[in-house]
Amino acid sequence: MAQSASRFNVNTRFSNWWYNQKNKIIKNIRIQDFLAKFPITSRIARKEGEAIFQLMTGFVDTQILFTFVQSGALKLLEDNPMSVEELSRKIGLDLKGAEILCRAGCALGLVRFKSQRVFLARRGVLILSLPGMAELIDHHSILYEDLSDPISLFRGEKETQLSKFWPYVFGQADSLSSSDVSKYSDLMSKSQFMVARDTIGCIKINKNAKWLDVGGGSGAFANELVRKHPTVKVSIFDVPGANEAENGPHKFISGSFFTDKIPTGFDTVSCIRVLYDHDDQTVSSLLAKIHSSLPEGGRIIVSEPMLGEFSPNKWGDTYFATYTYAMKTGTTRSPSQVSDFLYKSGFKKVKIFPSRRPFVTTVIEAHKN
Repeated sequence: MAQSASRFNVNTRFSNWWYNQKNKIIKNIRIQDFLAKFPITSRIARKEGEAIFQLMTGFVDTQILFTFVQSGALKLLEDNPMSVEELSRKIGLDLKGAEILCRAGCALGLVRFKSQRVFLARRGVLILSLPGMAELIDHHSILYEDLSDPISLFRGEKETQLSKFWPYVFGQADSLSSSDVSKYSDLMSKSQFMVARDTIGCIKINKNAKWLDVGGGSGAFANELVRKHPTVKVSIFDVPGANEAENGPHKFISGSFFTDKIPTGFDTVSCIRVLYDHDDQTVSSLLAKIHSSLPEGGRIIVSEPMLGEFSPNKWGDTYFATYTYAMKTGTTRSPSQVSDFLYKSGFKKVKIFPSRRPFVTTVIEAHKN
């Protein structure tokens, strides 16, 4: 035992020594100049320099995108290309400002220049064509406001705007007006199109399934599910005002999983972008309620963006983790962390599906038996 501890101390000392030596080498300006000139290492040096510059300028990129969407410039270019001068008049910008904006948009792949005119590029077309994308870009002005003082945010001192925008995560559904709930549900519905498609494309679906979508809002996921599988009977369980469809393809059951039991009579329950809105205690309670509501052999589907499983990634660990932290109750989790919650709630046969687009969602399935 003593020998093992001694060997551990030696390895730790060597690791610390090498860590310090490596950093000294990297910080040395002469060595940096040599690496930048040496053919084998110059590409690595340039790549690291570009990456650091991108870290510094990333916020500028998001604001250029935001300006293109909020000013209506992308929409105006959808049907007809324009000169910079014509576009500047239509969106109410100074000509010089519009020129800088368009050149920046060209560098970001939003637009392109040809014969002194501005055309919508493929990336710009995709932003306009994907349901909810423009609304999400506009919505992120709230997150940008919270990040204006990031030190206070990460210290937990800041009262965030996102926590005010999503008050239902505190279980305050009773205090919300129907118009407020409708506003939140509308944004979720419009932004859930890709999540719904990727989720449905991952899993096997019984054509006679009786399906309950918990927190399904206005029915973006439910509608896509019925469109793909018309014989599936789908119901949505959510707070009052979240769904106004009277003759839609799904049934709406009013209630809150904070205070009410999960409706029974369903063999499949889905939580689409629900768990990461809530803290661990709420997630444990919700999954336990879902497990109790399901019959033997029933299953649960969880689909939402997640942290990197083996190493941090840009979408889960950078974007969604920061977003849910700013919400004050949310927590972005890794697939294995979500799986642990499912196992602890009594579920078995947990399966993590290979993600088509992990920046959109990761899908997990588990069974009760």
